[in-house]
Amino acid sequence: MSVVNLHKQSLSGVIGLLCVAGTSALTFPAFAEGGLSIEEVVVTARKRAESIQDVPLAVSAIAGDDVKNAFTLDTTSLAQFAPNVVMDTIEAGTPSGGGFSIRGISYQDVEKAFDPTVLVAVDGVPLATGTGQVFNLLDIERIEVLRGPQGTLFGKNVVGGLINIHRTKPKLDESSGKIRGRVGEYGKKDLELLYNYGEEDWAVKLTASSLNQDKGFTKNSVSGDLGKKDTTRAGIHWLMALNDSVTLDAQYNYSNMEGYAAAIMPTATDTSDVFCGAYQAYGYVCGGEFGDVVRPAGEKSDRRRSYSDYRGAVGLESHQAIWQVEAELTDSLSLTYIGGWLTADDEYQADMDGIDAVLYHVDRWGDYSQVTHELRFSHDAGGSLLWQAGVFTATADATSNQLSQVFTPVWSPREATETASESHSIFFEGDYSLLDEKLTLTAGTRFITETKRMDRDVYDPATGAYLVGPNAGGERTDNDWIYRWGARYQFADELMVYFTNSTGFRSGGFSPRASTEASLSSGFAPETLTNWEAGIKSTWFDGRLKLNATLFHMVYEDMQIEVSLPAPNVATGNEIAIRNVGEAEFSGVELEFDVLLSEWWRVSGNAGWLDAKYSNFNADIYGDGIVADESNLEIRRAPELTYSLQNVFDWSVGDGLMSWRTSYSWRDGYASTLTNHPGTEIESFGLLDTSLTYELDQWRISLFGRNLTDEDSYTHDYAVSPNRPTAGTENPGSLWKFATVRSPREWGLEVTYTF
Repeated sequence: MSVVNLHKQSLSGVIGLLCVAGTSALTFPAFAEGGLSIEEVVVTARKRAESIQDVPLAVSAIAGDDVKNAFTLDTTSLAQFAPNVVMDTIEAGTPSGGGFSIRGISYQDVEKAFDPTVLVAVDGVPLATGTGQVFNLLDIERIEVLRGPQGTLFGKNVVGGLINIHRTKPKLDESSGKIRGRVGEYGKKDLELLYNYGEEDWAVKLTASSLNQDKGFTKNSVSGDLGKKDTTRAGIHWLMALNDSVTLDAQYNYSNMEGYAAAIMPTATDTSDVFCGAYQAYGYVCGGEFGDVVRPAGEKSDRRRSYSDYRGAVGLESHQAIWQVEAELTDSLSLTYIGGWLTADDEYQADMDGIDAVLYHVDRWGDYSQVTHELRFSHDAGGSLLWQAGVFTATADATSNQLSQVFTPVWSPREATETASESHSIFFEGDYSLLDEKLTLTAGTRFITETKRMDRDVYDPATGAYLVGPNAGGERTDNDWIYRWGARYQFADELMVYFTNSTGFRSGGFSPRASTEASLSSGFAPETLTNWEAGIKSTWFDGRLKLNATLFHMVYEDMQIEVSLPAPNVATGNEIAIRNVGEAEFSGVELEFDVLLSEWWRVSGNAGWLDAKYSNFNADIYGDGIVADESNLEIRRAPELTYSLQNVFDWSVGDGLMSWRTSYSWRDGYASTLTNHPGTEIESFGLLDTSLTYELDQWRISLFGRNLTDEDSYTHDYAVSPNRPTAGTENPGSLWKFATVRSPREWGLEVTYTF
């Protein structure tokens, strides 16, 4: 069976495949060879260095070499390395926005006022906004994907999970560097430089890169191709060992992305969608089948061709500084301080109707800044008790502005929103070992208090009047204790089982898309999640096979969900606001394996099964004043089955080493909209990638291909102001529907010179 057809397998088939891999390992002749074993993976998933096989958490680790060899061009590529994970780009309202989901706990909003449920942290500093979550992965040491709530140690509303990214540090006593060039289809031309200079007690690392995508992924003969982007990055990283006990670490990184946003593809199906009449008036054909693209009469639906007349621009410029102090206070007590500063300016312009007419164009811009501080003490005297305790504080400020063209070239009144937040917490987590260190008990807690503020106004310069505001909004403070407790038992060096119970907390806030002052000022309360998890981590055949499995059950309460409320004074007749109206349960299974079949053959993979469902959901989500039981709806970005397989061959060719890597990653179809509006499901898809690399002395040459089957599934699908379904009606209609499509098949060549 070819790997491309693996998507036809059921969950039992995937589990069977893993068993076959294990059986092959039992009989493969290489297992009789001595000295073969998979390299130990060390992670800091609990803010201290541990073997991943000893960590009582569901965590997947991706080494820097894996990131490099898989040609992971941005953070969305990480989904292939972990089960029950979805990572999509949602560039429909904000630049480089992430639609990230772990175990069905997702976030896909463009507003900076909302905290992501899946947090991205870089070098110990959290990125507390969805804007900019999708970025290029350069100079990576390792990445850890932690599934489930991680709030006791990482805080800042880590409900669904954490993407923990660590860049390489400067190296002492070493002068080295590398130059990497990459060319590919669609005008790809990348150049990356790294130089490290190190003395005995200090080192500095310089990085610079120019990443260019000169041709857009979406053809457009009206205003020019869409999806073109150029990114410039530069950084400097200092490391200083003051003595044997104190290390200082400081870095500054600059990034500037400019180009054109991904194409918005209109997918209105028939005249049930209001915009369909306008599309037809301009000579376009509305959809046909759900998911078909609106296009000129006589042409076929093509998800990679756009007819937008407003290409606009997209941009994201950021400055980031991180500084860290590590000090050994005594033989058993250490101190770590990490400070972070980030400021970013963003711009997003797009034709949201997707044709060469002015139906709805948008121009959004804003800025974001945050400052974080963490002070942590760690105790390890070599005895039974290990613990960590500390304090964390974060402040963030953001602005969002928007102008719109609605059926006229005149830009509408300006919408302006200012948000601010403060987060303060104290935390503790410790391990206590018993029974000759076979049994280890874990307990931890964090107290969090957060304050959110929002001011919003909509001003019409033509009349000199405020349509909303000025300064509509409010302020609120929420606090809570979250906890983790559990136990792990080490049956042998190669076999560990664990159980953990943990909670997550995401503070309340305000709804910047609300249109009435009453909704803007009322806000919404916190949401909480409780996770029960049991797992086994095992190593077999003298380290040649690693096999881990996890069972989990999570209860999500007071879910922060957008509802549509009647608003007679608003043009659309309704407004969008966040309310605590949902409860849900998530149960699942996760499997991961890594097997070294011989010196030259390695196979790894993962599989996840997820049962996600609402247990209580009563709300008006259509804006018609009817509060109904909506618990039969599917939860967004929660595919039932996910799996990935990676196959790597290494062999000698002359004086060099040849490596061939192939990977296949599958995601079942999943809902993209809250209402499960017909035609907005993300169809199931599989991504096939490959690379062929030859290394000789200081040179590395690679030919790579991504999305070889040219999957054109959508990454985001949305219905604007959907109508309530009625019996016997296939399409209940909406104002209009639009989608964004994933990147096409792409071949490329990369050359690296190391010195």
